Amino acid sequence: MENIPETVTGANLCKRPAFLRLVRKLVLFAMPFWALIALYVYDDPFMVLRKYDLYDSDVMLNEQHVGWQIYLNHNDSVHFNSFILGNSCTMAFRCGEWEKYLDSGDRAIRLFGNAEGMKAISLKLRTLDHKCAEIKNVLMILDRTSLSRFDLLTGSSHILPADISGRNPFAVQLEFMQAFAMPDFLFPYLKYRITGNVEPDMKRMNPYGRIRDSKNNDAFNPREKQIEQEGEEYWEKRKNEFPEREGTAIIAEPAIFHRQRMVLDEIMEVLRQHGTSIYVLISPDYNQKKLHPNDREILQSIFGKENVYDFSGINEFTEDYHHYYEAGHYRPLLGSKLLERIYKCQ
Repeated sequence: MENIPETVTGANLCKRPAFLRLVRKLVLFAMPFWALIALYVYDDPFMVLRKYDLYDSDVMLNEQHVGWQIYLNHNDSVHFNSFILGNSCTMAFRCGEWEKYLDSGDRAIRLFGNAEGMKAISLKLRTLDHKCAEIKNVLMILDRTSLSRFDLLTGSSHILPADISGRNPFAVQLEFMQAFAMPDFLFPYLKYRITGNVEPDMKRMNPYGRIRDSKNNDAFNPREKQIEQEGEEYWEKRKNEFPEREGTAIIAEPAIFHRQRMVLDEIMEVLRQHGTSIYVLISPDYNQKKLHPNDREILQSIFGKENVYDFSGINEFTEDYHHYYEAGHYRPLLGSKLLERIYKCQ
């Protein structure tokens, strides 16, 4: 039997404890990481890992994901065929209010995204088309910003579901995991988890309770209740949210160029295939800047002059500050007036 040199055996014995110490250190170092993953999977704070009946949470959720999940949850029983698309100003348009102007039996859902761009709207319509959905009516709520935005937004607040974007589902989930692990969210979230209380300075937390309808994704803006309680004082106390306006006509810079035009054509192609009744509504923004005439003409050439309604600029709707929660968003009170104006013109 071959003898192993004593010096070699001794070296191996010395190395083994050092190796075990290294393994123990690595395990100890990785424990917080695995604990973080376990907490994320167990809590599912952004409600993106599992299916839920209700999508209201103490955490501010990704509205793209929420709207799509509400659609998937209820489409088999409700059979949605009418879609409110666009940015957060869609909150001013209640599905039930819109349905008053549609055919009996038509059912609407709001599929919006915060800071929504045209590419995201195109992908949503293409996904509905691929799922053989009936797309009978579409109401698109746009403004200059949404018209100009071409690239898809990233990050946990804006990323589209993998079903819609076509991205790798793991890559989409990684966005949420990274957002969870960021200290400016994680530490307030851990405090919330211990205390059960949402504090005003907690980033991406929802202190308002229920903010959406679980069946059609209508928005329940908490400021509506504040207006009901405070009356005129609501606007008096928030003058800093309503900057003075010049009162003179201002034309916004053009928003639609070649790439934007291509996406708008893609949207219209899907709608044309479905024989969709389409209305494009340019929001009556508080800033009273008028959509550039070139942009309006392009929209009219694509969707039809009779289907494009431009409420931007100085007009009866933008003049009254009571129509607004703050400079960026207007109320269902105004949304109802705009629907009435649109359908009275038919």
